[in-house]
Amino acid sequence: MATPTFDCKITTPMALNEPNSAKATLRWFVHGAEYNPRAAEVRILVNGQRAFGSIYQDILNAKHSIDIICWGFQPSMYFVRDGGKSMRIGELLAHKGEKDVKVRLLCWHDPTTAADVGENNMPGFDQKMTLLKRIPPTSVFQSSSLLSEDYQTIEEMEFDLKWYQQASYGDVTNTVHKNLGDRALADLSFTRMLPSSWGGPATNYLMSKVAGFKNLELATRSFDPSERADIVERVRAYGKKAGWNPKLINGMSMAMGGAPTHHQKVILIDYEDPSSAVGYVMGHNMLDQYWDTDEHKAKPATPRTGRSGPSPWQDISSRVTGPILQDLNANFCEAWDLATSQKLTEARKKLGLDGKHDLCLAGSSGERGVMAQILRTQSQHGKTEIRKLYLQALNNATQYVFVQNQYFRWDEFADTIKQVAIKHQKGGRDSGAHGPIYLFVITNSSDAAVGQGTYSTYKMLESLGYSDRMPNVKYLETDEKLVASEVPIESQLAKAQQEEKRVSSQGYSWDQLGGVANYVGDLRAREGALSGEIAEIEKQRNDIKPKPESPPDPHAKPAVGAQIIAPDGTAILKLLICTLVAPDSPPTAWVPVYVHAKLGIIDDAFTTLGSANINFRSMNVDSEMNIALENGEIARRLRQQLWGLHTRLNGSGSLEQTATSSDPKGEHNEFDDEFTNWSFIVGMNKTAQSTKRQRPVASLVEFRRESGDRSYKD
Repeated sequence: MATPTFDCKITTPMALNEPNSAKATLRWFVHGAEYNPRAAEVRILVNGQRAFGSIYQDILNAKHSIDIICWGFQPSMYFVRDGGKSMRIGELLAHKGEKDVKVRLLCWHDPTTAADVGENNMPGFDQKMTLLKRIPPTSVFQSSSLLSEDYQTIEEMEFDLKWYQQASYGDVTNTVHKNLGDRALADLSFTRMLPSSWGGPATNYLMSKVAGFKNLELATRSFDPSERADIVERVRAYGKKAGWNPKLINGMSMAMGGAPTHHQKVILIDYEDPSSAVGYVMGHNMLDQYWDTDEHKAKPATPRTGRSGPSPWQDISSRVTGPILQDLNANFCEAWDLATSQKLTEARKKLGLDGKHDLCLAGSSGERGVMAQILRTQSQHGKTEIRKLYLQALNNATQYVFVQNQYFRWDEFADTIKQVAIKHQKGGRDSGAHGPIYLFVITNSSDAAVGQGTYSTYKMLESLGYSDRMPNVKYLETDEKLVASEVPIESQLAKAQQEEKRVSSQGYSWDQLGGVANYVGDLRAREGALSGEIAEIEKQRNDIKPKPESPPDPHAKPAVGAQIIAPDGTAILKLLICTLVAPDSPPTAWVPVYVHAKLGIIDDAFTTLGSANINFRSMNVDSEMNIALENGEIARRLRQQLWGLHTRLNGSGSLEQTATSSDPKGEHNEFDDEFTNWSFIVGMNKTAQSTKRQRPVASLVEFRRESGDRSYKD
């Protein structure tokens, strides 16, 4: 793994006549990326109530255009949960079209519909699939992590089917294919069942004028066979070079080549009007289950009144204004033109608006005039800039790294943060005086999240000293290694026994018996030694078998996560990997909160969020978009907001910090205190959950996965 380097000189102006203090930080933005850092205003929107409420209001106020790129779109979804007073998003977009606002909706759709068997990202679009998924009982979907039940109500399903049927008359997806393979792939799609596919372009045009939505264009995009074949080849080459398990190479290459996704979630509104244009870089998908509040209640509500998905949901998006919108526009136009063969890029360039968009967020001073950078993973164009961003940012870490992400299974991440800690120690960092580096992680341990990548998740945790949190996978992995080490010993034992039998069966003269006896004695000694080695391995195999976990001692010291220890015995990296539960979970059945966020914060200086997960797929295969911010106020406020939310004790507010600004080691003490606080909550929750008589003391629980399943697809 190469560490990003720069050959440019960095000059930071300082006003020496001003008495204010400042903190110097390392370079965070990616040098030489396709999009340069630009001035922006950024507002972070934690959880769906804020994010979808903000989007709804901006779409409602749109005057010129609404451009949407999404992984999933549910027309029947209520962005505002006010009992049904507000419009569904499909109704709102149709309403804006009637008001002469141009609406462009670009969704990822797998033409094989294989992805729909999992989460149906466009419910109602494929009519046959939408209806078929209503047939099996819930138990069928629960039996496999490959399957996902549609959770929409019958009313929502009927609305979605009708909406997509009407929208299909305005489907402007390019129907010209590069080759016969592309055509064959497209023909697999159930979208051919839609009325819009029956009469060709002329019929579609007439129907769009008679029965379609006014000013609303729908397009879908996927990966053609040649692009999929290229992904398979690249993943296999990378895996061989990295020394992956052959099962992982085969599983990853086939899964990612078979189902690559366009995973970006981006909105651009009124780009034509620099004084009021606004955009969104999102983690949220436009589907019911992505809506939730900070409370993450265990019990669901209705689609009109609150969280209606199958589980509570933690997610983060951002609202942006200013010159940064130029890059959102460039990304949208490129994607739209490729999907439709229209020439939106050309049309927008003629407007001459590059760099002219106002900072019009009208928010707090901490949101205004920050520097930000848009970065993408776009494997078809060789773009892996989010990967570069993360590796560069990790190399800059000096105090802490905080990750809140749907997945945590990217080997380069673990390798890099360990190398950084070792580099600091070798460079003279004294963990006692300066403190270690801290890694705080919030992710998922459920089948829905880990199911397709248990092996990668385990290897990530093993690399960071956390393998015992997946005890049954650890047992299987360790047992396989022991069995493998036993095979050559058994072979040697069999050869020695065979040789002894051969020698013993032959006749010898009197003067040969002494030599033969010595030889047989040596063989038997060798057999005894080999048998001892085998017995020791068998003992180890028996010793590592998972045993029922004893109830935690309520008086014992709380769990302290894991540590990477330097040769001198000092901890150079301390880490906690956690998941979330609904704070109001009933005592006998704690409800997991699904973490869908894609967030990284480092040293209260750097923030990145968007669509990219901490996994190989997001860094190298799927199309993704993240925004990166070099702003201490935003990073600190967001960290404190999230940590306060997840460590808030039921009925007693958040844990108090003990570090003070007067302490010369205050910065390090603050994160040491937070590490202690997290460990304390994790320990309390472990005890509380084991009794089955208590609610969670807070939302934060330690990562633990009992399943021994090993999948190799992500």
